[in-house]
Formats: sequence, C-alpha cells, structure tokens
Amino acid sequence: MMFLAVFMGFIAENIREQLSDNEKGQEYVESFVKNLQSDTAQLKALISYSKQQVSGLDSLIKVSKNKISQPIVQDSLFILTRKYLYNTTEFKNNDVTLSQLRNAGGFGFIKNAEVLDSIAAFESYLATTKEQYAATTAIFERARERSLELLDLNSELKLTQYTAGIPVMISTDKEKVGAYFNGCWMARGALRAYTGMLQDGLKHIEGIIAYIKKEYRIK
Repeated sequence: MMFLAVFMGFIAENIREQLSDNEKGQEYVESFVKNLQSDTAQLKALISYSKQQVSGLDSLIKVSKNKISQPIVQDSLFILTRKYLYNTTEFKNNDVTLSQLRNAGGFGFIKNAEVLDSIAAFESYLATTKEQYAATTAIFERARERSLELLDLNSELKLTQYTAGIPVMISTDKEKVGAYFNGCWMARGALRAYTGMLQDGLKHIEGIIAYIKKEYRIK
C-alpha cells in the first residue's frame, strides 16, 4: 500500500508538472502571436512607405540629365534627392517573447514541433532581412556621397517648390552626374528588393499567426 501511495503521488506530481508546462507553453505562444500581430502592423506601414520611396526614386532617375544646367531641373533633382534618397527605414520586429524563449529556456515548454519550426523559420527570415537592409543602406550611402559632389545642401533653405528656379548644383560634370544617377538607380533596385522581402515576410507572418491560432485555439 505504501508503494502504491508513493507511486500515485509520483504520477500526480508528473501530471501537475505537465499541466504547468502546458500552461507556460500556451502563455509563450499567445505572447508570441501578439508580438507577430504588432510586427504585421509595422510591416504594412513600412511597405507602404517603401513603395512611395521607390516611386520617388523613379521620378528622380527620370530627371533629364541633358538639361541639368537649367535651374528648374536642378531644383527638381535637389528636392527629389533630399526627399527620397536621404532616409531608409529598417524593419525591427517585436522580439520580447523571442528573447524570453531564447534566454529563459522557453522553447522547452512548446511541444508542437511544427510551431517550433515556424519560429525557427521566422528567425531565419529576420536574419536575412537584416542582411538585405544592411546592403541596401550601404548602396544608399554611396549614392548620397555622390550627391554631395553635385548638390549644395544649403540650398534647401531657399527652395519652397519645384519651380523655384534656383541653381543648387556645385558641379554639372557629366561623369559625376552619370555616376550619381547610376547610384540612384542601384538604390532604387536595392529598395525594391528589400520591399519585396518585407512583403514576403508579411505573408509568412500572417500564415504563422493563422496556424498557431488554430493549433492552440487562440481567438
């Protein structure tokens, strides 16, 4: 009888621990879903902005190099450069739950192997996106450096509209102008690639959210 009592106590303790682990796993998963939902909101805003920036760079590239000596053309080039070339925005995910999973051994509480695989795939996506953003930023920086060889940035205080007609270029050297436009073309291509990755990521994250909600019965 004593052995049976001890054995039943052991079974009960295991059940309590399993229930506790399941509850912790549920908490981690629900928190992770909330983080992903905030990520989707950020991605949607960032994708919208990036598309506008790509469109702006399209307009910049279409500025006539053959008429670059004309003040009105210079003004368009200057304003488009300042508006669309001098900023890039990185996607930074909400990593509160991921940090807890990594640092507090939280992955052990999630028993669903496919959910764990989804989290691993998401982390891989984040690493790839970070690399693409770094490459994009480097290309933008080179184009900005080339713009400094052509444009007088102090002219911004004088410009209020595209038709201001104020000379803003410190050089109209054809080679420098050509190199600058090539740099802008590369920046547009890099941003398009980065935006594409964000769009793919958004679809992937929405898929993860739907799957986890179904598996863990999250409303």
